[in-house]
Amino acid sequence: MVRKHARRPGRSAQRSQRALGAAVILAAAGTAGCGVFQTAAPTLSGMQHQITTGEQISAATQAEAAQAEAARLRAGVAAGAQSFATDHKVTGDEVVAIGDSVMAASALALADAMPGIYIDAKPDREMPAGLAILRHLAATGRLRPVLVLGLGTNYLVTASQLSQVLQILGPDRKLVLINTYVPDSWSKQVNVTDAAFARQHPSIVLANWYNTIRSRMYLLWPDHIHPEIPGTKVYARMVYRAVQATRHTPAG
Repeated sequence: MVRKHARRPGRSAQRSQRALGAAVILAAAGTAGCGVFQTAAPTLSGMQHQITTGEQISAATQAEAAQAEAARLRAGVAAGAQSFATDHKVTGDEVVAIGDSVMAASALALADAMPGIYIDAKPDREMPAGLAILRHLAATGRLRPVLVLGLGTNYLVTASQLSQVLQILGPDRKLVLINTYVPDSWSKQVNVTDAAFARQHPSIVLANWYNTIRSRMYLLWPDHIHPEIPGTKVYARMVYRAVQATRHTPAG
């Protein structure tokens, strides 16, 4: 288990962990494709299983969020009424994470590090799909104070797309931008774009996955893209620290 940096989870967080455990059991019953990346068959099977498990966990976090939102509505709390506060550590129920297969592979570690987090992570996802999800969450009042965005594994991310993300989030929410480690030509361009955009917008926190993992390749599957289980814990710790760093950034 990943060491908990947040406060000890209460009953709701414990229920969340039981739900995520059920998702792992469901995922163990079958496998699905992990997307565009191809490796030797024995490794592919293990990597696919991990990503498929992560997709199940992602779905479980969304189901838990829907139940929590229904409970808030019954209590008379308006949808999306959360506000960003800097006087306490950011908790999972204040965070939405949207990503691709790298985030899906790490979903269990993310959910363990930040109980209550909302994760939407799937293989093959590119930025246009991420923007569509973000718009839908905004339209339905389900955005949270912090967005973690982990896209760029499958294709380019542009400054125009990142500007759209900020427009959707508005001035009162914070953005954590995860860069990439991918052995493809566009990866460097994605990372340059992410870094330049973060420099231009001090409200953004860059979670530097490239620098975090490049000297620890043994934590990746042989495709040199997706983290194995020990690597997912490193990924989750990196994201957790970046999320906490949003407490000290200026408003957007």
